[in-house]
Amino acid sequence: MKKIISILACTLLFVACGDKSITINGDFSQLEKVAPDSKVELFLNGSEEALASTTLDANKSFTAEIAVDGEQFVMLVINDSPMMELITEGKDITFNYNAETLTVDYAEECLNQRMRDIKNTISEKMNALYTAEDEAEADALYAEFCTYIDNAIVENKDNITSLKLLQYYMYYGENDARFVELFEMVNKKYAEQELYKEYKKHIDNAKNTTIGADLVDITLPDANGTMISVSELCQSGKWVLVDFWATWCGPCRGEIPHLVDAYAEFAPKGLEIYGVSFDRKGDEAKWQKFMEDNKMTWVNVWGIDEKGKWSAGEAYNVSSIPTNFLFSPEGKLVAKNLRGEEIKVILAEHIK
Repeated sequence: MKKIISILACTLLFVACGDKSITINGDFSQLEKVAPDSKVELFLNGSEEALASTTLDANKSFTAEIAVDGEQFVMLVINDSPMMELITEGKDITFNYNAETLTVDYAEECLNQRMRDIKNTISEKMNALYTAEDEAEADALYAEFCTYIDNAIVENKDNITSLKLLQYYMYYGENDARFVELFEMVNKKYAEQELYKEYKKHIDNAKNTTIGADLVDITLPDANGTMISVSELCQSGKWVLVDFWATWCGPCRGEIPHLVDAYAEFAPKGLEIYGVSFDRKGDEAKWQKFMEDNKMTWVNVWGIDEKGKWSAGEAYNVSSIPTNFLFSPEGKLVAKNLRGEEIKVILAEHIK
């Protein structure tokens, strides 16, 4: 994380981002992994410029004053590692880490406390979902999970926690229409928040992933540095399965045998796979060896940008992998998120 202001030992430095100052008092005495004199910094969401910088005292506590207007998300960073996110709401914040409950206690009722309790409930519901014993139970728990998040957003639509909760719905809700409805409920006073802008972009891009949508082109380099676009494959008369994946992704690796099998059967009939790798920068050699070892003989390109981000997937709202999209030779989206044996079934419906 880039540091723009210099750090003076035990001295607070301030950057005005508003006309109101609040004091944050934090106590990490029960947290073993931090030590006295650890560096503490506070950053406004989306900013690389510290609002304040100080150190933990001998009791592993700190006090910092930050100038910030109203409700904002502020990241607390210790020794350059993000520790926790705080919500400001125009009043001082006092908290301590509780080793017994492995969570944070606040001195008075506040949005931070509300967000903590909601996150704890979400975590409990997710754990129950992941340990479900059969598909019927999993389906019921998933419906309950989505309903809880939905209700929490509605109940908090007039405070900033709704923005954070929308993130859960965007990733797990699998209902773009309802996501739009929930987004529209959120108070428009948050329109300048980075998360609000992110959701607006997500909604604008959603039209690109509706069945029947026109291809939004991607042009990326293969292992030899040759730039290849999806559109040129379609224009050559190919059906193109744009597949977002990575070698570090277990579910992605699980899909590879199905893709290999489908490619062997349908490539002679006009299928091409455009595999977009989200492997980490520096893992190019590992990526190439994996493709060779797993006989991934289709078009494979590198999808990570210079900043190490998944920018290649933004146009398709790719927030998790594996994810794929099937385009016709005319550049129309005909299917998406094909998995396992379903891949061949769907391909057989379209490619004769």
